[in-house]
Amino acid sequence: MSRRLMAGLTVALIGVTSYALIQWQLVNQHKREVQCAEARHALKEVQIRARALAAGLSLDAYSQEEEAKVAALIKALDAARNESEVNAVIGAHAAAIEAEAAAIDAQVDTRGDQVFLEQRRMEQRITVDVKQELQRAAKAVSVTCD
Repeated sequence: MSRRLMAGLTVALIGVTSYALIQWQLVNQHKREVQCAEARHALKEVQIRARALAAGLSLDAYSQEEEAKVAALIKALDAARNESEVNAVIGAHAAAIEAEAAAIDAQVDTRGDQVFLEQRRMEQRITVDVKQELQRAAKAVSVTCD
């Protein structure tokens, strides 16, 4: 009888320990997901602030500018009457984004050594503390979101 009792207690102890371990892992996984989401949100906020500083605008003015661009795209899409016009609007928007990205890349590649398309060297608008905050936020995302 005592062997059965000991075997039963051992099985019960293993079951309880396994259940507790599984619950702990689930809670830990959920906690990491929440931390990852918070880190990504913080990174996004710092990136928006850095873009606003780079554009030389306040956060409100930058958000209004972004909203105006989105509203213009939506208005153009609403004005399109058929699929080919919608594709043309999307193509034009994609081309504008690619041109803007190419100009930024070219400016970065020249590193201010030469004038690109009649542009003059721009003053550094993103402050050092914002750059450090960006680096910290990116590192937090990489650490918490494996």
